[in-house]
Amino acid sequence: MAYLGKSNRLKGSLGNLVFRELNGKTIVQRKPKKNTVKQTRPTQLAAVDFGSASTTAKKIRIGVKTYSRDLGDAQSFCRLRTRIQLAARTDNSAPSGARKLWEGNPALLEGFEYNLHSPYERYVQGIAPELSLVNQQLQVSVEAFSPKQALTWPKGASKAKLCFWMAVHRPEDDLSIQEALFSVEVTPDQDFIAESHFTSEAIPENCWVFLWTGIVYYSYNAVFDWESMNHKKLQPLRLWKVLQA
Repeated sequence: MAYLGKSNRLKGSLGNLVFRELNGKTIVQRKPKKNTVKQTRPTQLAAVDFGSASTTAKKIRIGVKTYSRDLGDAQSFCRLRTRIQLAARTDNSAPSGARKLWEGNPALLEGFEYNLHSPYERYVQGIAPELSLVNQQLQVSVEAFSPKQALTWPKGASKAKLCFWMAVHRPEDDLSIQEALFSVEVTPDQDFIAESHFTSEAIPENCWVFLWTGIVYYSYNAVFDWESMNHKKLQPLRLWKVLQA
């Protein structure tokens, strides 16, 4: 119902009209019509799969958040969700409305760029870590490389860490239950870095291992010592490999 407010202006509704105050004036509008469009069964099932992909995308991002610090581009989450939807329905016999990423083809997530403002290959060239699972442990090997030739150095960067972030996701709830960071520290004046090898702690069976590759740049400050230079437009980070333990 409509009533007179403190300023003697009509507020509320009368019939199919709505009265409200805006910038000292009384505005009259028609009541919005109720949405009477009913979703079809296929549309409802597609919405369930969409919601499932959204939940999985959130948990994958949480699994890398300690490293990424949420420095993705504005569409990073939407792009990841779309990739998950594709992976969930590929090679998956489950009907629409019941499609989970882990029952499809999670390997289709490989190559996902966390931040399109700074694609990984723009900053790291020719370094391809080799992975293997031995006795439920992830082994990462990085061949020798030259920081001068293989890395792009932003202005002001005096040091960098080539990083490999492992997140282990449990298929029943998508949660990241184990995380680890392996890194190689380099400077722009180095001609040669010997090959590196890393081994994780034991990984639970049937979990999915995500290995992200990235690089963090540092500048030196006499007051604050070494500071990370990475930001919303500079966060080279790629999902390198997805493996099942």
